[in-house]
Amino acid sequence: MEFMADTLDHPAFSCVVVAPTYNNGPTLRAVLEGVGAAGLPACVVDDGSTDQTAGILEGWRAEDPATRRVVTQAQNRGKAAAMLRGFAAARGAGYSHALTIDTDGQLDPAEAPALVAAARDQPRRLVLGHRDDAAADYPGRSRFGRRLSNLAVLLETGRHVRDSQCGFRVYPLGLVSVVRCRAGRYAYETEVITRSLWAGADVVEVLVTCRYEVAGGRVSHYRLGRDSLQGLLLHARLIGRTLMPLPHARVWADGLGLAEGDAGARPMWRRGLHWLNPFAAWRGLRRGKYRREELAVGLSIGVFVANLPIYGLHTVSCLYVAGRLHLNPHLVVIGSSVATPPLGPVLIAAAIMTGHFMLHGRWHDPGWSDWSQWSKPATYGHLFLEWCVGSLVVGALMALLTLVGSYSAFGWLTRRRLIAAARLRDQGGGGA
Repeated sequence: MEFMADTLDHPAFSCVVVAPTYNNGPTLRAVLEGVGAAGLPACVVDDGSTDQTAGILEGWRAEDPATRRVVTQAQNRGKAAAMLRGFAAARGAGYSHALTIDTDGQLDPAEAPALVAAARDQPRRLVLGHRDDAAADYPGRSRFGRRLSNLAVLLETGRHVRDSQCGFRVYPLGLVSVVRCRAGRYAYETEVITRSLWAGADVVEVLVTCRYEVAGGRVSHYRLGRDSLQGLLLHARLIGRTLMPLPHARVWADGLGLAEGDAGARPMWRRGLHWLNPFAAWRGLRRGKYRREELAVGLSIGVFVANLPIYGLHTVSCLYVAGRLHLNPHLVVIGSSVATPPLGPVLIAAAIMTGHFMLHGRWHDPGWSDWSQWSKPATYGHLFLEWCVGSLVVGALMALLTLVGSYSAFGWLTRRRLIAAARLRDQGGGGA
């Protein structure tokens, strides 16, 4: 029998598991048995494995060839390439959706039906599994990278996503076919979220469990240096695109041209007034609408803009950047206030001296003491060039210090608010 979608009960909505695997022999069989127990057909993409994977997959497929398929790549090409190969096989078999799961044994296949149910209820949305990063055994390094990635997605799309790196999710195959991603390996899973939201899709999040100690030993192919650098370059590119005043192609809109969330949205001018309303911003701060990382980023971007040699345009620039990066405009403008006297002239002098050092290798120009030089227009041209170069360095340094300091300060305020709320709850409980 052929591996076809008509083996399912819902021909309009048909989901298959796509499981990319590479040298996960110790955990592969248990994951596949869990998928089978969940009653889902599966397509495993062997991404050039050199261990016992081929033998395991041969026996697994022989047990039920009607709902099981193996796609083999001769060479290891990375997770993204393996997933895309699996998606192509799923589309060719007539499936509408693909659920992806890693085969390292960390994720529980028994939770797959919950993700599939969410996708069936909202078939045009991307369903993301999200892990509890407050769990005691959650690795600190992974928590930092995940929150940084989530923040980048927020800046790029304005959408809060809890876990932009979890591989347990359901993709509408039609969406995957029209959203073009350039990133490979693990970065694809983050890029596809941003580009799907740009395309007019929306996301649904489902809580999933994750084990960090796996029986038989977990094999990870994540390379901290290589994959972290790839992720940083990816978000630098996506944020750069976000800053451009160009609309995104809404290729996932419905026949009326409406994307997810468009229906019932307020007119743009009303959204703009609400965005600029300081009272609305204050209410949002009090109610915890903004996370401390986005508050800290807003202030630090304002500080960076304040150092740029664009006097008279700082506020306009801050509002533009805040709008494009979905930040609170008031915090960005407040950060730019460091450009006002008495600190403003100090920053200009520091930028010129830094730029002079970077261009000439010394902090002081002996020619500055020759007053006759100040009558030459070329002198001011040199100073402006040094100001431009130095402002980027001084601005980046000050922005970094602001980011670290304000992140810590906002964390302290958040903890105080949580403690006060807990005390109120305790008092209310005692009174009852």
